[in-house]
Amino acid sequence: HINHIRRIAGIDHVGLGAGYDGINFTPHDLEDVSSYPRLFAELLGDGWTLDELEKLAGRNLLRVFEEVEKVRENQRLSGVRPYEEIPPVLRPEEHANCSTNS
Repeated sequence: HINHIRRIAGIDHVGLGAGYDGINFTPHDLEDVSSYPRLFAELLGDGWTLDELEKLAGRNLLRVFEEVEKVRENQRLSGVRPYEEIPPVLRPEEHANCSTNS
């Protein structure tokens, strides 16, 4: 799957997560994050470069979060409030406004 995503989306858009909660089974030899060194060794043997593995391991995520922080800061400076801070619109004519649980 990783090689497919890399081919389709590009190396700058692929990453690994460690969310093993809620799954019924794991791939053989990838039972938890301690197996990542084996995975990386396999990917190296499959033609991945060290630079690409660094992106996969976290550099892509850090790059995206740096951009997210820039957007957040630009919106803050522009006076745009985070969605979570905007109070819901109360519509008295509606008896079941899901944003207020009433």
